[in-house]
Amino acid sequence: MIKCEDGVTIHSWLLYHPSSSNNKEIPTIIFFHGNAGNIGLRLPNAVQMYHYLQANIWLVEYRGFGDSDDAVVNEKGLKLDAEAVLKYAHDQNNTMSNVNVEKLFVFGRSLGGAVAFHMAKFAQVSKYPLAGVLVENTFVSISTMVDHLMPYIAPLKSLVLRIGWNSGEIAPTINIPTMFLAGAQDTLVPHGHMLELFTRMKNSKTDNLVRMHVVKQGTHNETWMQGGKAYWVAIKRFLHDVLSAEEHNDGRAVTKHGTGVFQRKTSTSTTECTEASSSSVTNESIEVSMGSNDGEDAAGMISSVGNFMGMAREATRSVAAGRGGNPSAPSKKKE
Repeated sequence: MIKCEDGVTIHSWLLYHPSSSNNKEIPTIIFFHGNAGNIGLRLPNAVQMYHYLQANIWLVEYRGFGDSDDAVVNEKGLKLDAEAVLKYAHDQNNTMSNVNVEKLFVFGRSLGGAVAFHMAKFAQVSKYPLAGVLVENTFVSISTMVDHLMPYIAPLKSLVLRIGWNSGEIAPTINIPTMFLAGAQDTLVPHGHMLELFTRMKNSKTDNLVRMHVVKQGTHNETWMQGGKAYWVAIKRFLHDVLSAEEHNDGRAVTKHGTGVFQRKTSTSTTECTEASSSSVTNESIEVSMGSNDGEDAAGMISSVGNFMGMAREATRSVAAGRGGNPSAPSKKKE
């Protein structure tokens, strides 16, 4: 369990990749999910990440969700959750073994993308190292979402809105390598939000690496399943290039103009590069994938979920035996 600044404790599972037991070069990905469900429902996605990206996956449960404290869920609270996770990662007294905090990435989908952007902002202000940011099908701000979902009350939104989640303001200020993963058929968060965030960051004055991978048939919650292997290849290339460039630059910030490694185009047959609407966005930065229609990956995913549920149950027994505080273990079983 991780304690936040306001005293709330949040729950998480840290899925260690076998390679991390004797190799601290393995990246760790913090996973922030959307506004419904719990981390247990994200295990199928975590399995895919675990296998394809060869990374530790750290699934974080917001306050008021799952086995985290039953606290009020609001923007301020979720931001405190994100800050607590990053602080915990860099706490020398944490219980995580073989996790290299210099190779820490954050991934967020939908609402989780806004949480991930806040973590990136907090990391910059607080000088905590964060290797990279990955966001999928997230929004520019709650205000712009109201315009899309509830156009009839949009004129009154200034009177009723109590949350902002203005990633559109944060994105251009982030100087951390960032990858946008977008489903072009997203009907919940219009695809234009991702394009807008990408363009704002790409056109910003920060000298930052920015990439985008679009799945043409991708929908809001299913892009990761619909993107096929090209989706995972794009992410793995981003992780590899960021870590390789940082090592080459002796730990200095990775920039869009930095080393030649970021000028490499994809040449695989499963993806095609294209230009975005902004004239400043080049085909080295954005690629479009048709995705995959076969069930090969899904079948492998389903057969693996049971193994991870077994890991979770074993972690629960370990906590009951007195090994408390481990972020890889749930505090109790909750349906």
